[in-house]
Amino acid sequence: MPFFFIVPLWLAFLVAGTILLFFPRLRNVGYFVIAVPTGATLASFLLSTAVLVLVPRLMPQPGRSWYGVFLVATYLAAIVLGALLGAISAFLLTIKLRRTH
Repeated sequence: MPFFFIVPLWLAFLVAGTILLFFPRLRNVGYFVIAVPTGATLASFLLSTAVLVLVPRLMPQPGRSWYGVFLVATYLAAIVLGALLGAISAFLLTIKLRRTH
């Protein structure tokens, strides 16, 4: 559901980062513009998918009135948490990799 907005934004950042790689003075910024949104998108997708797979297995009683609200709220929280964790991880990994070169 929110991935309809996330994927086009991610693709826009990939295009912008790729353009920045062609300019020597902006090359380091280009690496971050590509890596951070990519890490955020991947982690967000993986964590939210894990929630959609694991919550029904851990809570196998969908007859409760709050179950659907809980699943949607957990899914949206997983998207945000995954994006934050993925962005921070990609940022730190990019810094580490750029120091070695």
